[in-house]
Amino acid sequence: MTPTISPEKSRHLLARYEIWNDRFLYLAVAWREDSQIYTAHHTCRMASFDSNPTALNELEGTVIQHDLVYAAWREDITEVTMPLPRNTFVKTPEYLSELSKPDLINAEINILELLSKTPHPNVCKYYGCIRDGAYVMGICLQKLEFTLAELVEGRDDKLPTLDEARIVSDVKAGLDFLHSLGLVHDDINPSNIMLDDGGRAVIIDFDSCVPLGSQSRGGTPGWSTFPKIAEIQNDEHGLDLVAKFVRGEYDGQDFEAFDK
Repeated sequence: MTPTISPEKSRHLLARYEIWNDRFLYLAVAWREDSQIYTAHHTCRMASFDSNPTALNELEGTVIQHDLVYAAWREDITEVTMPLPRNTFVKTPEYLSELSKPDLINAEINILELLSKTPHPNVCKYYGCIRDGAYVMGICLQKLEFTLAELVEGRDDKLPTLDEARIVSDVKAGLDFLHSLGLVHDDINPSNIMLDDGGRAVIIDFDSCVPLGSQSRGGTPGWSTFPKIAEIQNDEHGLDLVAKFVRGEYDGQDFEAFDK
């Protein structure tokens, strides 16, 4: 029997994703209520739960167990101090995605804990994790404003100046640092490179990062050959395409790159 929730209770929207299969199927919705996580399907794409809380309250949800979403807390994890550091981005689980697997979250935390011991200016800063009892509720990272994709594709007065040579040099420096630690990022693309206030390129998103020689977790279509093994040349391939991207020579749509 599917548990239902009383509409009088307060709900906090966590995520909403459109589910398609050649056509729109439904809107998947996740919310938190009384420390529980619930999911439901909604038939309307245009449902606005932010401006119309009543719409969220009317959904009948299924309870999702915490251990299927959150990684268990471990004593070797850095617990972030409160209040959170200024300019902090909190990475939370993908509540409505198969990517929300605690073992993958744990693996990313392990990489970030290692990187935090020897910080590098071209690698995103990690401050620790938010603890809620027995679970990791979020990963606290350096907040950055612009991805490289946004900078190249949407140049306007609000965006910093694009310094092509510096960006490529910065990313290479960050990758050289990762490789010196025996790690492969394995998902270098313009959405995983951001810029800080000074125009420095910073590598983000370490959920695909693994030790050299490990099984690869893949990459992003158009930016990866989807190798089976994590090798330095995987990152070099991504960097080569990023260099072409900032020069306007590649748009991420050349899927023949998969076969290289």
